[in-house]
Amino acid sequence: MSGLRRSSLRIGLALAAGLVGTSSAGHADTRVGGAVFPDDLKIGNTSLKLNGVGVRVFYHLVDGYATGLYLVSPAHDGKAIAEGPNPKVIYTEFLHDASLERVKDEYDSIHARYCKLYACSARNEASYAAFTGHLAAAKRGEAQLILVTDEGVSMQRNGVVVASIADPSFGVGLVQSLLSAAAPTDGFREGLLGTAN
Repeated sequence: MSGLRRSSLRIGLALAAGLVGTSSAGHADTRVGGAVFPDDLKIGNTSLKLNGVGVRVFYHLVDGYATGLYLVSPAHDGKAIAEGPNPKVIYTEFLHDASLERVKDEYDSIHARYCKLYACSARNEASYAAFTGHLAAAKRGEAQLILVTDEGVSMQRNGVVVASIADPSFGVGLVQSLLSAAAPTDGFREGLLGTAN
């Protein structure tokens, strides 16, 4: 099976667990480093569009992971996106193996920058601790899907729900952390915003 077909299968499996399906008939998919991001997703009766894809590069050499952001209506203003209508999907495919420590360090560095910018509340910190308590080491080709709704955040790894956080403000903060100066790199943020060259 080719790498691209395996990637399509993985996103299909990941999305199925969250009652999400691809809807890309007649549309081109976005391919990044072997990962495939359909241009359209459906959550129940809601259609989401791929807003953009960010790639996290480590040491200027290694593509660590690619993340696609799906929205009801594509947009380019990070604050407006974070506060805009749900659902939203943050779909990540790992392009390289990563230890649990490496995965957690990546989240911790983004979260620390976000809290410097936006002064995280005690509730945000508790939600973040609950969320990161469910992180895991990643193998190349594994998938993680974060579904942001008006009720909170759920995280799936390889099609299995591993965490549910009943805190709507945490979802807003999580999206904003990736679309603001807290993002891991300018290029990653611009990719998600759909403004990268």
